[in-house]
Amino acid sequence: MNEKQLPQIGFGTWLLTDFPTLEKAIETALHTGYRHIDTAQVYNNEYDIGEILAKQSISRDELFLTTKVAPQNYLNFTRQSVEESLTRLQTDYLDLVLLHAELSPELNLTAYQELINLQKEGKIKHIGVSNFSIAGIEHLVQKTGVKPYCNQIVCSPTTRPIELEDYCLDHDILLVGYSIIKPYFSPNPFYPESALSTEEKAKLDEMCAKYDINIGQLLNYWAVSHNYHIIPKSSNPARVEENFALNFSIDREDLETIDQMNRFTAKEYQEQVASWEDRITPEALETGLLYKKHFK
Repeated sequence: MNEKQLPQIGFGTWLLTDFPTLEKAIETALHTGYRHIDTAQVYNNEYDIGEILAKQSISRDELFLTTKVAPQNYLNFTRQSVEESLTRLQTDYLDLVLLHAELSPELNLTAYQELINLQKEGKIKHIGVSNFSIAGIEHLVQKTGVKPYCNQIVCSPTTRPIELEDYCLDHDILLVGYSIIKPYFSPNPFYPESALSTEEKAKLDEMCAKYDINIGQLLNYWAVSHNYHIIPKSSNPARVEENFALNFSIDREDLETIDQMNRFTAKEYQEQVASWEDRITPEALETGLLYKKHFK
């Protein structure tokens, strides 16, 4: 497929819903060299991103735009919601559209098949998944014969689903990591035991001092060393620039020290996947998440 490939470093936009803040962050990101913008229907900022990108001098061909179908839309509204995303983002096509979370096999398949149809029509260049388990991916591939381009999953020193990583890499499914530095500051809300200990943070701080980098740069480099594409998010322009600056090297033994902080298993990931399904009610599936600009 002669399409743009996913850049190694992208700009994440989760929780960035204040327009001036988001605008400054995206402008800084594009000036710095980012060419991948990651959003989602549930982030409630696609319309703002479309408005911001329309004012930039960078052509559409230079950008890689990713969004994600809200789980509420899987049953009846995958196509309509993607078409609304296209309108909000002011583009004729999306480079990548993901199913945002794994629900039941039937719902996943219904939504995924619609993404395949949209891809055939040229409205989507690549299709993939987010927060999917090995079993969830295998079911889609068995039923459709179409392998997801990527799986966007949680990745931090304490929450690395290594079995899932290995599966994706072995099957040429790209890994996209998010919440990479979250446990340094506080537990990931989905994984209460994910917070780094005082001793672990001290080790990371020593590494930052050793290499004269900040914690974001350290952990982003570490994730990239494990073949992750990354989508760091910040509203601070200086941090936006620093997150993109990974032109340094870290000793293998230090990377292995970070590896040893992991306390995550495939079983825990599967349990988390199951909890996503519990959050989406039958009523939500019937009404979907559809909106012109923003939802309340």
